[in-house]
Amino acid sequence: MGEERVVKLGRKMMLPKGLGPFATIPHHWAIKVGDTWYEIAGLDIASSDVLNGNSWGLKQSEVNRSFGYAAKSGAGKYGGEIVGKTRKTDFEINQWISNWIRDNPRYDLLGDNCHKFAYELMVWLTDGIFRCEHPAHSGEYIGSQLCRQFFDLAGFCAAKEGNAIASFSLAQGRMRMGLFEGKAQVGQITAQGVCGPGLGLFVDAKVAELKLSAGNIIGGHVGLNGNTGIGARNGNLEAHFLGFGGKVGADGVEINTPIGGVHACSVM
Repeated sequence: MGEERVVKLGRKMMLPKGLGPFATIPHHWAIKVGDTWYEIAGLDIASSDVLNGNSWGLKQSEVNRSFGYAAKSGAGKYGGEIVGKTRKTDFEINQWISNWIRDNPRYDLLGDNCHKFAYELMVWLTDGIFRCEHPAHSGEYIGSQLCRQFFDLAGFCAAKEGNAIASFSLAQGRMRMGLFEGKAQVGQITAQGVCGPGLGLFVDAKVAELKLSAGNIIGGHVGLNGNTGIGARNGNLEAHFLGFGGKVGADGVEINTPIGGVHACSVM
């Protein structure tokens, strides 16, 4: 077991061509462990493949490694977001990546894509103790079996590059089938301070929440929360007081109340 390191998720907005005038704008995902970024070479990295139409499953899966503030693709350019911590070593990570490529040999925009790779790597790195509020757009991934058991209090505290966060929850679970994703959380509390990139103070407090989404097009959630905070984080401007508020930015537009809310994402 190695030293404890921070795990971050970096995202970059993509503008794929040939998907129609009302196609959604997805995000490329990359994972950072310590000072190393890991990402599947997909739409944003191999632009020639996009123009040739190869991104639909004709491209061999390839993992790029890079170092620095942002990933090679530009994901995480504005700092990324802390999702958890890990004690996995570089050797263990490289071994996991080799096994993943063996099991997922072909890049597929709607299946074995950057979201599937990043999400599964994040879950494995953190042993299921992580915080990720974004839906993973992978048509083949069903993730409920990877999440920890309900009523198993767990969490993490971390600080890096102008971002400090403490997050704990009783349980979280996800399941994805095709375009649709469901997520459940119970007893989640997060305190976060951001000072570059972004700026703000946030306290996210949820008694319980059930969230459903259709890709990054539209979604909604019901539950009970007292989220309070104001500022810019994760590419969004947001303001909440005791559950009332909203946000706008990289994740589209979201309107919230203490008992639920709706969100709609960008279209091109």
